[in-house]
Amino acid sequence: MLAPAEVATHAKAIREQGYTVLEDAVPRELVSAMRERFDELLTEQAAREPTNRGAARYQMYLPWGLPFADPRFYEREDVLAIVESVTEPDPALVYFASDTPLPGSDYQRVHSDTRALFPDMEAVVPPFGIVVNLPLVDCTEENGSLEFWPGTHLLTGSVELERLPAGLESRRANLRAGSLLIRDLRMWHRGTPNRSGRSRPHLALVYGRPWFRFNQQPPTVPQPAYDALSERGQRLLRFARVV
Repeated sequence: MLAPAEVATHAKAIREQGYTVLEDAVPRELVSAMRERFDELLTEQAAREPTNRGAARYQMYLPWGLPFADPRFYEREDVLAIVESVTEPDPALVYFASDTPLPGSDYQRVHSDTRALFPDMEAVVPPFGIVVNLPLVDCTEENGSLEFWPGTHLLTGSVELERLPAGLESRRANLRAGSLLIRDLRMWHRGTPNRSGRSRPHLALVYGRPWFRFNQQPPTVPQPAYDALSERGQRLLRFARVV
C-alpha cells in the first residue's frame, strides 16, 4: 500500500498531466502467466477473425478467470487509492480488455478513449474515468509503445485531434513488463508501429465514477466466479455482465 503522500503525488500527476506510472507493480510470475495465456488467446482470435483496430492490431476482451482476473491486477489497494483520490470513492470496474499491435502494425489515428461529457462547455470537468494499462512485455519504440500527449485531457470544446498534436510534445510509454500506466480516459494517444518480431500486448482496465457508464462492453463474469469475489470485488464489478 502506498503512503498517503505517495497517493497524493500520483493523483496530482493524473489531474495535471493526465497520467502516472507505478514501476514494476505486478509480480513477474503473474505477468509471465498472463503473457503465456494471452498469446494462446490471441492466436485463437487471429485464426477466427481479421484485425479489428487497424492493420495488424487487435482489441480483445479478456475472459474473467485466472491468470487475468487476479486481485493483484484488478483489485490493487495502491491503484484503487489513486483512482479514488482522483475521482471519488466507490469506483466501478467497467472495462476488462486488451490492445495489441502485431509486427507490421502502423500508426493509429490520435484519439481519446471517451467522448466529452459536455462538448459545448468551455469549462474543464473533473476526471470521470481512469485507464490502467499493464504491459505483458517490455515496451519500446521498436515494438510499438503507446504514444500520448500529456495535458490533452484538459482541453475543452471542439478540437481537431489530428492537427493539434503536431504542435504538442508527446511521450512514449516505454515501460517494463509489470509496470502500470494509470491515465485519464480523456488523454489523447495512439498506437505506434510494431517493428519487432512479436506482439506487444497491453491489458487495460477502466475504473469509473459510480455514475459513469463506459461505451464499451462491460466485463463478463461467470456467476460462480462472481460469488467467489471479495465484497469489494463484487462492488467493483456491480455493472458487470454476470452469466
